[in-house]
Amino acid sequence: MSFMAVAYIPSYLEDRARYIKERANGLYDPTAFMLANFITGMPFLCKHFHLPSPKVVTYTPLVVIVVLFSLPAYFLTNLTPTATAFFRWILHLFLDLLCAESLVVLLSSLTPIFVVALALTAFANGLWMCVGGFLVPKDQLNVFWRYVFHYIDYQGYVFEGMMTNEFHGRSYSGGRDCRCLYPSALESECRIAGDAVLSSYGYRTGRMGTVVGILVGIMVVYRLLGWIVLYMRRT
Repeated sequence: MSFMAVAYIPSYLEDRARYIKERANGLYDPTAFMLANFITGMPFLCKHFHLPSPKVVTYTPLVVIVVLFSLPAYFLTNLTPTATAFFRWILHLFLDLLCAESLVVLLSSLTPIFVVALALTAFANGLWMCVGGFLVPKDQLNVFWRYVFHYIDYQGYVFEGMMTNEFHGRSYSGGRDCRCLYPSALESECRIAGDAVLSSYGYRTGRMGTVVGILVGIMVVYRLLGWIVLYMRRT
């Protein structure tokens, strides 16, 4: 879902081009532009496409995109079938997309060329996937990748939140083979403890508020850095 944020690049570049002209006319400064861009863009994910007629920009509510994706994906994969767990999933996915769009704002402000911004955004999202904790648990990452990239990886925090949401307090049948990759006290009962899965990934429980706060902080930092770029290029 994070990769969907690349659809925001064309729209932001158009807004930025308009902002440059209006800033030159003394209408407003980078602060007003960045705040207005965030407030008006937060509920939506902007999609850009061409029709045979003039160019059309469509706006799809971000919450609608998250819900439409989650309804089939969440229940088809047999995740925790409770309303609380489902809406926590929604919250984490919504914050994930907000962070992804904020990254687009930063990179598109740095390199206001569509192809370059697109390549940088795709590269960044690919990097976040590699160090997020799924392909390689964070405790197994070497010092460089963990401290330079993992702890600023919004996808990693979303993954941690979703993992905790799914596995904390649950147990699963181990099938006929009781040997388990996630040893726990339930292994003698031929069951898998969800908390043992979390432990194998290096995740602790009771961190939902911390994870949400970090995601909001990452989003704010991206927007602030985007503002700094616009401010430095104001002349």
